Amino acid sequence: MMALELRQQLKLSQQLIMTPQLQQAIKLLQLSRLELLDTIHQELEINPLLEETQEELPTEQDAELETLTTEETPFQEVQLSEKMREDFDWEGYLEEYNTSTPVLVEIDPNQEWPSFDSRLTEPTTLEDHLIWQLRLSDFSEQEQEIGACIIGNLNNDGYLDATIEEITEMSGADPSKVEQVLGKIQNFDPTGVAARDLRECLLVQAKNMQIEDK
Repeated sequence: MMALELRQQLKLSQQLIMTPQLQQAIKLLQLSRLELLDTIHQELEINPLLEETQEELPTEQDAELETLTTEETPFQEVQLSEKMREDFDWEGYLEEYNTSTPVLVEIDPNQEWPSFDSRLTEPTTLEDHLIWQLRLSDFSEQEQEIGACIIGNLNNDGYLDATIEEITEMSGADPSKVEQVLGKIQNFDPTGVAARDLRECLLVQAKNMQIEDK
């Protein structure tokens, strides 16, 4: 009886669509560190809104001071910044990224979710896949609520439509806590999900590649 109810629920849910953005994310996961960096450089050449800047290397004294106040960073971040162009078609650009009204999502703690084996054989949505990972994570009850709000406000391409302020208002948590949970969810599978744009998605994937190479 439980299996029949599960099939009925999945049949009514939206199926996961392999959009070009999701296909690109999966493709990037298979790249080596050098190939991923080369892809980022190609994106910089194609996209007029992106610009690569390198952080200045700290001196020996700065490095010693940093270790006393903060945790060491195992890699050097590549920062991308947007610059305004008067001749760029901003109206056309904004039309491609229409945002929807934020949605408040609640998780029923008594709800039974499909096992790992059943997920390998039955179709699922991206939201179900992320909620499943959220429930398996060692999140507190508050972090579970924040994570549900974040996952519930992803668009069809897996990008976050709501702002940090909107998630904060829906969950009642501090903005810093929302940022912390968002960073954890962006490391769910697929890596870079819940990013706010392609730039942030690529940066998350690049950081993970650098950490794995350590």
